[in-house]
Amino acid sequence: MRRWRRVDPWGLRQAFTGFMVLAGGGMIVVVSIAVGAGVVGGGLPVRQVAQMAGAVAAVGAWEFAALRLYLVGVYRDERGLLLRHVHRSRLLPWSEVTGFDVRRARFLGSATVRDAAWVLTRDGAVEAPVQRRSTLAGLRKNVGPVLSAADFDLMMARLREAHAAAQAGGVVVR
Repeated sequence: MRRWRRVDPWGLRQAFTGFMVLAGGGMIVVVSIAVGAGVVGGGLPVRQVAQMAGAVAAVGAWEFAALRLYLVGVYRDERGLLLRHVHRSRLLPWSEVTGFDVRRARFLGSATVRDAAWVLTRDGAVEAPVQRRSTLAGLRKNVGPVLSAADFDLMMARLREAHAAAQAGGVVVR
């Protein structure tokens, strides 16, 4: 069975967005039950039911955005790496991955003050959405997890270990 495993450690950002996902799900359930009771019981006018359905749709869009933020990170399985960003995901097969590097994150064509994980492939380097925390002042990109130095180094070690296991043809390290 294939299962994606998160490589970057879970942090405060994921805890907060996870809470938002749960809160949004609870709001959708409560409003949906109210709409259903109003429709079945016939006690709500059509206009009010439509407004409540609009509220469910708005919270659903918010829920989708919170879920995408929650899932941003680096994942691995026996096939390769999945770099999950807010608006897109990219699968890099292990056969294309040649290594990993730590370079400055890029934002609007310029380097930022934070280091990011870069996946080296046969076609070039791909920036992962995970960055190392920095105390320097300057341009920052806040699109994914920002890890402490220890957690960032742990993630890089996990990536290198999984890559070595995949290249050796063994089981990917958990």
